[in-house]
Amino acid sequence: LAIRHAVLTGEMPSLLDLVEALPSDRHDFWRGVVTAAERQEPATFNPNGYVVTALQAAWSAISHLPGEGQLVAGLESAIAIGNDTDTVASIAGALLGGRWGHSAIPAEWRELVHGWPGGTVDQLRELAIRAVTG
Repeated sequence: LAIRHAVLTGEMPSLLDLVEALPSDRHDFWRGVVTAAERQEPATFNPNGYVVTALQAAWSAISHLPGEGQLVAGLESAIAIGNDTDTVASIAGALLGGRWGHSAIPAEWRELVHGWPGGTVDQLRELAIRAVTG
């Protein structure tokens, strides 16, 4: 829901608001999880191999950015937490990428992206556009 919101609205979602989409018996747990991520520094969430802690680490890295539009800084912050960096950075990258889009990714990074098998970044971008526009 968070990534969908970011892609469709061009805004970073409020995870606290999205908790309402969950079954009511889970609201308190997830409100606590999200609130902790927003209040505590990213490094707090290490180790982060557990899916909940990985989400907290990623959301904390995003929540503690000093300003908007900082896809690279958000990813660097997520990676700097350590431990399960590929998972944490994937979560943060999905949210940041959903919000800021392809153009926020540095050109040198885009050149390294490829699809399966032998696909190019341009083909991946076209698939993303087709997915969003139907």
